[in-house]
Amino acid sequence: MEASIKVAPQMPDNFKEFTGHVEPLDENCSAQLQFVHPLKQSEQNHDKHRQNLHLQMLRNREGLAAPLKLTMELKSVSRTGHLPFLPSTNVARDVLTGRDELVDFTDIFNVEEYSEFLRQPHAVMEKTLGIL
Repeated sequence: MEASIKVAPQMPDNFKEFTGHVEPLDENCSAQLQFVHPLKQSEQNHDKHRQNLHLQMLRNREGLAAPLKLTMELKSVSRTGHLPFLPSTNVARDVLTGRDELVDFTDIFNVEEYSEFLRQPHAVMEKTLGIL
């Protein structure tokens, strides 16, 4: 029986020598090996883009005062505070943006009783106020 021929593996010195049909442009290895779907950026900005389009249509239809009023209401609602140990539900923001009538993934799988956010109220308030 003949001895088998061993072939030494050949690895490039760096990943810039990638000769595939699409050449990665980033310098680090993980960014070159990670596949990013073309729709990822679009999906991340979908809600923001939809809101901007809604405000533009509102401005064209009703003038500048309507989107300004809606934007100011959204800003004031986002500043509304609550106690630090209570989770924020953002009900007022959902009503202003129209998401109160939507049933999506977070409504089904983001149930409050399974959340790890609940903490001891007294300990959280003492830490927030610096009473320790």
